[in-house]
Amino acid sequence: YKRQALDRPEPGRFPLATEILTQGLCDVSIPGTGDKDVKGWFVYGTNLIQSLPDPEHTREALRHLEFVVAVDVLPTEITGWADVVLPEAIYLERWDDVWAATYREPFVAIRQPVVPPPGNARPGWWIAKELAKRLGLDAHFPWTDPEEYVRTRIELAGLDWEQVRREGVALGERRPTCEEEGLELAFGTPTGTIELKSTLLEQFGFDAIPEYYPPDPIPAGSFLLLTGRAPVHTFGRTTNNRLLGQFMAENEVWVNREAARALPEFAAKPLEQGERVVLVNQDGARSAPVRLRLTERIRGDCAFLVHGFGHTARGLRFARGRGAADSELITRYKTDPIMGGTGMNVNTVRIERPAEGREVVG
Repeated sequence: YKRQALDRPEPGRFPLATEILTQGLCDVSIPGTGDKDVKGWFVYGTNLIQSLPDPEHTREALRHLEFVVAVDVLPTEITGWADVVLPEAIYLERWDDVWAATYREPFVAIRQPVVPPPGNARPGWWIAKELAKRLGLDAHFPWTDPEEYVRTRIELAGLDWEQVRREGVALGERRPTCEEEGLELAFGTPTGTIELKSTLLEQFGFDAIPEYYPPDPIPAGSFLLLTGRAPVHTFGRTTNNRLLGQFMAENEVWVNREAARALPEFAAKPLEQGERVVLVNQDGARSAPVRLRLTERIRGDCAFLVHGFGHTARGLRFARGRGAADSELITRYKTDPIMGGTGMNVNTVRIERPAEGREVVG
């Protein structure tokens, strides 16, 4: 799990990486971990404390930074680390750019505000334009407001602005298929065909056909920690929403019923459905108390948590203290050698009952 000191893909390191690696930015923000030192972050709409693995490493990077700006719609954990917080309007309170989708039936759509933003919240376009003005770059933002910008784009496309504004969308003509046009199908591969064996991966010395590599052994009495999403919430962005909280106010840890009953440490007093437990990972990281869901819908060697809960930020008055943060248990990860992606399903957890007076909810 040696961390790579990167702020961008290096030649030969991750040959198919196309973007800056976020975890690498954390590394180079800590003096002595790379050949570059980043002094400040501008964080836009991302709660890095919960979205990155090994959150203590993220916090260590933040301690070394000289300046942090956070733009967000909620007072999340990352805003507590910021020197300057710029509150942004949500999507119902702002104009957004034109969305032009090139589907079989193409369309152009716009998003318009339905209510004004509250307090000091400002749309992202306003924040960008005002920052540019103060940096002497306002020439790059020649429009008065985003409505003018969006209207100009719509009219230059030859569309009726009033109709698009009224209906929110303009449909294009259905595009013919390649067969209807008499064209031969082509694919974005080196051979121009569907490749069951990747010639590109083979070129870089990787498995041309996926090979199975078994995971590391799971210690007895522990479970491989899996994390994922729930259809009620959008990542961790909506867990402070009280209306959605009526359907899912906190997460639960899914554990196989028979596997839980077989744990010897609970033989005298078996684990019960819905009781609160604490998860402890292989490095000793502890979760907040979280409800136990005993079910047959998961393998006996795995435990599952929905991402986005376990907030500690005081400003999240509804979400704070509800459930457990999966990120706090992801202290290890593996890096994909092909494109630098982060594999986080490599941590194991064991179950404990909360020690009286030790574990705190909220």
